[in-house]
Amino acid sequence: MLNFIAKVVPVFIYPVGVAGACAGIAGIAAVRRRKRVAAVLAFLSVAVLWFFSTPLVSYSLLRTLESKFDPSPDLPKVPAIVLLGGCTKPAVPPRATVEVSCAGDRIIHAARLFKQGLAPLIICTGGKLSFVHDFPGSEARCMASVLESDLGIDSSAIVVETKAENTHDHAPRVGAMLAARGAPREIILVTSAAHMYRAVKVFRKFGYVVHPSPADFEAEARFQWNLLAFLPSADALFESTNALHEYYGLVAYKILGWI
Repeated sequence: MLNFIAKVVPVFIYPVGVAGACAGIAGIAAVRRRKRVAAVLAFLSVAVLWFFSTPLVSYSLLRTLESKFDPSPDLPKVPAIVLLGGCTKPAVPPRATVEVSCAGDRIIHAARLFKQGLAPLIICTGGKLSFVHDFPGSEARCMASVLESDLGIDSSAIVVETKAENTHDHAPRVGAMLAARGAPREIILVTSAAHMYRAVKVFRKFGYVVHPSPADFEAEARFQWNLLAFLPSADALFESTNALHEYYGLVAYKILGWI
């Protein structure tokens, strides 16, 4: 139930949901001949979409998150690299094989760290939410498939955790796997840069020594100013929504005592 709520409620407080609600209420107000209210709400609907669709706003939201952990060139050797799910598309028609999503760089990054000899294992963790998208297997198995088939990682070096349904679930399930191998809770954590701040807080809450190694940076260190920075774009709206997802997640996890 908690996962269902976490997926449904934010829809209404993301920019598109807020703009849609304003537009809908504006339409009702117009029908009832409350022209001033309708005009204000119609303006708010457009303003919300325009605001969060501008590259300057999406950059500011993302960079605030992504700058928490810059890539470190001096990572220690640890018992495992932990790769969080949410970066693949399963092999369901018309896809003949597993494909990576826009967050797929984290899989490449994990493979790169492994090939540097920083850990003997890559733990792929991620189940699936069947009510959102059902498919054979799990996110973890999809990631493992890419690591083996496309990036040349031997299957003996990949451990798959298939039950975690959210960021909070990863830490205890990975901990049980490490404990079964007699390994301490010290990991290199790989996920998207915008998601890293929340993920690190969760793992540290469970007593891990975490060495963050983010991937999938969307916001560059230096913003490029030009006219397009103030004009709406679909990419910027997508990035703003992803950033808000993390901010809302941080608030919810704090309320629940998970971070």
